[in-house]
Amino acid sequence: MKKLVLASIVVLTASRTFAQSADSLATPTGQVVSVEVDGYNYREPGAQAISIHGPKIGAEYTATMSLNRRAHWFLQANLRGVIGSVTYDGWCSPFFIAPNKASPNGYELDLGDYSACSESGDQDWYVEGRALVGKDVIFQEQALSLFSGVGLRHLSNGTTGVTGYRTDDYLYLPLGVTARTNVADHVLSVTLELDGLMHGWQTTRDSELGGGLVPATTTAPAFSIDGFTDISFAQSGGWALRVSAKYQLTPRWSVEPQFVHWSVSASPVNYETASFTVNGVTAQEQLGAYEPNNNTNEFGVKLGFRF
Repeated sequence: MKKLVLASIVVLTASRTFAQSADSLATPTGQVVSVEVDGYNYREPGAQAISIHGPKIGAEYTATMSLNRRAHWFLQANLRGVIGSVTYDGWCSPFFIAPNKASPNGYELDLGDYSACSESGDQDWYVEGRALVGKDVIFQEQALSLFSGVGLRHLSNGTTGVTGYRTDDYLYLPLGVTARTNVADHVLSVTLELDGLMHGWQTTRDSELGGGLVPATTTAPAFSIDGFTDISFAQSGGWALRVSAKYQLTPRWSVEPQFVHWSVSASPVNYETASFTVNGVTAQEQLGAYEPNNNTNEFGVKLGFRF
């Protein structure tokens, strides 16, 4: 009888220990706020490759609730914002005019040869909102959390003193997994996520650039650029890869290095209208452009606080 009682105590103790271990490795509920420091680099490859790069700082809020505690289903909402002053390294091209009898002023507008140029101090930021649903699969010493949902990313690039000159909106489908285990009595979680771009909207506000005078040359008279219309593009191909590792320093504090890579395909060609004046006569011309394929690499470290 005494042996039976002792055995029962051992079984109950083991069951309780396993339950506590399972709870500690499940996706924790509650709220987390974090701050981060990032290095950011946006690139458009090719013959006229450009780069927009620089350090950024950010903040993030995550709220997690249990949908079914026994079955380990959870719901998560996330909001993240990042901002910084960046440098543009790329190419610039001057406008010139060439004779064209079909034009009202006898000329057509075109772009000259490209030359390397750079600009710093541009404001660059983005905000990202996500809604996720997931399920924990608990093992004795490890756990996996599978999740998916929907995300929306809004990016704003400034240039030549124009804030919000270029904006991108990405609607995407996240699919990921988080693996958790105990390391030195603290929880370590590693997350791998792949995002599929469902649709992207890009707007370039050339109307904000205004106009200017172009002096005469040996082949053409002086002329003025009077202005441009805005131009928009649609993007339907792209993906993102996210990798992070969070170490729970205390029940409330955590540190998390992270890496994010975006790759977005080129858009179809769209057109904007340019107005220019030669010898007092104004003409309008359609200029074609497209958003080239691009990629973004972002590496940072977050410090989180749970409450």
